[in-house]
Amino acid sequence: MLKFFSKIRYNLMEKNNSGKYLKYAFGEIVLVVIGILIALQINNWNISKSNSKESKEFVERLKAEVKSNIAFTEDEIEKKVSQNGSSLAILKMFGQDKTTLSSKTLDSLINKCMSNGNMEFKNATLVEGLNTGKVALIESDSIKAALYGLPSLVEEVRTVEKYMNEDLNDYFYPFIYEHISFRQMDYENAEHGKQIGPSHFSSHNNLNALNYLKFESMVDNIFYNSNVQIENYQKLKIELENLRRLLDAYN
Repeated sequence: MLKFFSKIRYNLMEKNNSGKYLKYAFGEIVLVVIGILIALQINNWNISKSNSKESKEFVERLKAEVKSNIAFTEDEIEKKVSQNGSSLAILKMFGQDKTTLSSKTLDSLINKCMSNGNMEFKNATLVEGLNTGKVALIESDSIKAALYGLPSLVEEVRTVEKYMNEDLNDYFYPFIYEHISFRQMDYENAEHGKQIGPSHFSSHNNLNALNYLKFESMVDNIFYNSNVQIENYQKLKIELENLRRLLDAYN
């Protein structure tokens, strides 16, 4: 093909027909430009097709991750509600006549208050999308806004969870070890409690923990922190459910 065009140019030059040569040269340039534009269009189409396929695959993985995180969030809300209710019940025991209270009930409530939070939020797909630019391939501003805003909300939940765990580990557990009989607590509440039998410190009464201001303050802290975390998890759950609806509608 190139030899064919070169031969035409040569013949025109041989005949010294500069006008026709210029017209021909201009036409040849136009053809080249059209060819380049067509090639670019095909290349853009291929890139667009590839991006669309990659975006769909990424969205499908995001759906699975979001679904898993919603289930996790619901479980954590349930745990925090139990922890919150238990701490409130203990607070109501302070100042009451101990002869009307049950040590077994207190043990059970303390056991629920001791639950450490575990922020097992799955975000490998989201992090990949943010780091590689796959989030930007999604043709939905609403989805992209939700994805870009999710990490800060997750970090807020992680921060409070970390603080709660540190508070339990550094203050609540040491107090409990000193003033509560774990053996008695396990004997009355644990699945295999009957195997270990009751505590041999018969003179010890777990209800005596209610005599300490420090214990009251720690339980109050659990109540306050669990309230904050319940709100955080609920906000996270709302955002995740909204994101799931957007992702379901996207495809």
